[in-house]
Amino acid sequence: MLCYFALAGAAIALTRLSGGVALLWVATAPLLAMLVGRKPRRWAPLIAAAAIGSLLASFCFSAIWQIAPILGVANMAEAVIGALLIRRWHGTAAPLASPQSIIVFIAAAGLLAPAVSGLPAAAAVSLWLDLPFGKVWFDWLIGHGLGSLIVTPIVLLALHREPERSIPRHRLVEGAGLALLVGIVTAAVFAQHTFPLLFVTALPVMIATMHLGRAGASLGIVIVALVGGAFTLMGSGPMMLIAQSAAVRLQFFQLFLGVEFLLALPVAAVLSQRSALMRALSESEARYRLFADTATDAMFTLDPDGTIRFASPAVRELAMYEPEALVGTNALTLVIADDRARVQEAHRQALAHPDRSFRVEYRSRRADGEEAWFETNTRAVADPDGVIVSVVSVVRDLSDRKQREHELERAATTDPLTGLLNRRAFQRAGADMMALARRGTPSTLAILDLDHFKRVNDEHGHAAGDAALLMLADLLRDSLRPYDAIGRLGGEEFAILLHGLDLAAARPVCERLCRALAARSFAVPGGERSVTMSIGLAELCSGVTLDVVFDGADQALYRAKRAGRNRVEETADFIS
Repeated sequence: MLCYFALAGAAIALTRLSGGVALLWVATAPLLAMLVGRKPRRWAPLIAAAAIGSLLASFCFSAIWQIAPILGVANMAEAVIGALLIRRWHGTAAPLASPQSIIVFIAAAGLLAPAVSGLPAAAAVSLWLDLPFGKVWFDWLIGHGLGSLIVTPIVLLALHREPERSIPRHRLVEGAGLALLVGIVTAAVFAQHTFPLLFVTALPVMIATMHLGRAGASLGIVIVALVGGAFTLMGSGPMMLIAQSAAVRLQFFQLFLGVEFLLALPVAAVLSQRSALMRALSESEARYRLFADTATDAMFTLDPDGTIRFASPAVRELAMYEPEALVGTNALTLVIADDRARVQEAHRQALAHPDRSFRVEYRSRRADGEEAWFETNTRAVADPDGVIVSVVSVVRDLSDRKQREHELERAATTDPLTGLLNRRAFQRAGADMMALARRGTPSTLAILDLDHFKRVNDEHGHAAGDAALLMLADLLRDSLRPYDAIGRLGGEEFAILLHGLDLAAARPVCERLCRALAARSFAVPGGERSVTMSIGLAELCSGVTLDVVFDGADQALYRAKRAGRNRVEETADFIS
């Protein structure tokens, strides 16, 4: 209340020069600043106190105190309208900290709020004093609008200061020096009224703004207002070059202050945003460096052409390279030649879509020459103009995962006892060879069965039976070619796919296998024992299915059993 009373009383006493409303009105600015930072439900006490101060000032200093209630309501309405518009359009965060918020502030506090609140006030004053409504309303708009534009930012800066953060001594000395500079230049400009040098004051104010931000802008304008106002009231300064009344000179001086402040505020806002951005970038860089230094995954920063610009220390553990040794080399040279096209395509996609991340798996050689699997997640970084400036990649060692995948795949496709293909994997191999047979490449299916295997288990135990199975598996692996498929179908039944051999060529191979098995022996309790096998053959050919071939080989195997075992039989009944 006392603040509003003092400011309102000074404005009425010193700036009511035209016989109507005060030409310089700054009393509403502190109220507006406080309303912006508070929720509307907490406005009532502030508005009530300010309204009392307005009424007291009018009763004490105004010649038109009879309409003080109307003017008081208009003053309160101006603050409320301005605060509501600012909160609605911009919110309450970081007032005047961005060019957008400054535009909102000018529109709300400098134009709309005084324009609307001035309507009832101008109507009351013009009727009471018999003055033109338009002139009174214009004086109200200029006086209140410019007053709010000049003073409200200063109050907002004071209200939103951070008291817990101490100001360094050198900043205080710098502020004092800049204040002295602004004061000296302003005094030199306003001590004469020969030349229109008002523009000169903009230079020290801008210097203060560049060094101190919004605080510098506010400090500079306050000094210009105090020093320039004092000289103007004493009849000195460039305002005296205006061949008009004192009221017009005062309004022009106020306009000059408002324009100068509005020139400095956007600069201060941009500097504030840039300072916040630099702090955020510094924090982000610190987090990135900390992560890069401690992460187990390697991090790379690449130029768009793939040249390594930065490699994190994790490269030592992943690939045994020194990070500095990789800087300046092209990342693609580290990739195995067969996988480079895939890696290059992921890099190209990242450059084309900087808003997305791309993953690629590939093989690379470590510094010791060992080949290993790696995974890279890569993303391009674009500048505000959309130009790609770098590519960030995170590289992970996949060796353990690939090993587990290989073990799982092996477990899913091999027989756990013998290590040969299981039934499902062998059938897939048979389907592949059947497709080749349809294109003219012959293959023969051989189904093997150990003779009297049940007797071995019954007489010597299952361990002896397992030994017999392992002996047969070793024989098949040692005797057949790498591209022949060998599988255990179950129990003592095995199968072979002899790639590239028809029945005539496959039979001698299988007969040699029978003789070789009969010549071997395996350990049993109390000694050693040998075992024989019977084999049925069927050739893979077009016109029949794989199941038919299996049935044919089974039938041939049964014939071999019935014919005395330890022999090879073949079937061609299904071949047309």
